[in-house]
Amino acid sequence: MKGWRNLSVVETIYEEEQEELSNSSPTPPTNTTSVSSLQTIVDSWTKATGVETDVVIRVHGRCFRLHKDPLIARSRYLKRLLTESDDITVSLPSKITAEAFALVACFCYDSNVVITPFNVITLRVAAELLEMMDDNGAVDANLRHKTETYFCQAVAVNREYAAIILRTCLALLPEAEEMAFLVSRCIEALVSTDGVSDGVTDGWVDDVVALTAEEFQIIADSMKGRFTGCHDLLYRIVDIYLKEYTGNLTEEQKIRICTAVDCNKLSQHLLMHAVQNPIMPLRFVIRAMLIEQLNTRQSFSAASITNAHKPHDECITLGAILHRDAARRHVAQLKASMDATSARIICLENDLIHMRKQLHESEKKRKTLESTRSASFRFSWEDKKERGMQPSPMDKSCSITNPRNSKSLSKILMSGLKNMFRTSKPDSESGCSSGGDGDVEVVRPPSHCKNHLFA
Repeated sequence: MKGWRNLSVVETIYEEEQEELSNSSPTPPTNTTSVSSLQTIVDSWTKATGVETDVVIRVHGRCFRLHKDPLIARSRYLKRLLTESDDITVSLPSKITAEAFALVACFCYDSNVVITPFNVITLRVAAELLEMMDDNGAVDANLRHKTETYFCQAVAVNREYAAIILRTCLALLPEAEEMAFLVSRCIEALVSTDGVSDGVTDGWVDDVVALTAEEFQIIADSMKGRFTGCHDLLYRIVDIYLKEYTGNLTEEQKIRICTAVDCNKLSQHLLMHAVQNPIMPLRFVIRAMLIEQLNTRQSFSAASITNAHKPHDECITLGAILHRDAARRHVAQLKASMDATSARIICLENDLIHMRKQLHESEKKRKTLESTRSASFRFSWEDKKERGMQPSPMDKSCSITNPRNSKSLSKILMSGLKNMFRTSKPDSESGCSSGGDGDVEVVRPPSHCKNHLFA
């Protein structure tokens, strides 16, 4: 192993020392460079140690014939799999390509891989999934530590690097949800380079706004945990996103996205903006109203306590008078704002009550109409069927009675009518003739039969 480390066979993309970060534009690496370099390293390892390749690693359809010892020395994940079999398949996110795995394998062969803004995130994700963290605390043997160090340096000193890394992180969502934390760090770095704590610029915001609702939700939740002090930037990004997709998002999606914004951490002017923002969901607007009212009451209380402790014999100067007048105007503005907020809350509550009342009346009318139709057509359908008539579509749609009970009732009525016409023998005088089963077949009954029937 010692002799191997003294070999000088690594190609130019690998260096002993990491290049210093500069403001020059980085050049994307080609896809075949890492694979060809890995093959050169593997061949050199075979010549130096006399050990042929003894394991096969399959990644996204690509097959790598490598040596087992360097792999299990740097990756706990590969060590577990290679203990069971010498031919394994490594499952990585689709955006972690076979070329990225080739760079990781080069690192396992003690080659110092050049990290760039284009590969730092893929290398970091691969290092975490393959558990490439040295147990002995050796920094040079810990790929995750090396990528983290480069990430911190890149996003801090170069705005272009930060934008490139941000796009790489977004491309890995939602497969690698841990990327959301790195996205929030990139956004924080980009904003700090703008010199505005809550400002947004079109360049990187467009990349974030192009995300799906699920992906943006992940980013918003991550920013909520990252920006613990102020949520002004998060609110602005959420506002831009909702405006962009205002017709494509459901109310539930809007509510879940806005849940990431803590109204208690908004500045006063953005809190008022949230109260008057028609794009925001109603639940979020009401929450902002309540926070705004609370802040206004606290301001009133603080002003009252200050005036109560002011000495009466204090010499009043022109500056004090101007300060007092400014304070009064501020209090008046706060009171007007609170009144407007209260009025809107009342208006929204009245609207909700009116909507509930309309829904209740509509439901009540619907039930009444269904009940009326059921009562009107209950017997018409079965009655027509007994008489051999075809029921109309309206009869079928409106009849909601139990067919079995209706049929039993019809049989009872018909049986009673037949019993009333039943006779023991034929009566020629009556004009009635009996059938074979004793049931009477009616043929123009005379008046005395009618009187007997309805007596």
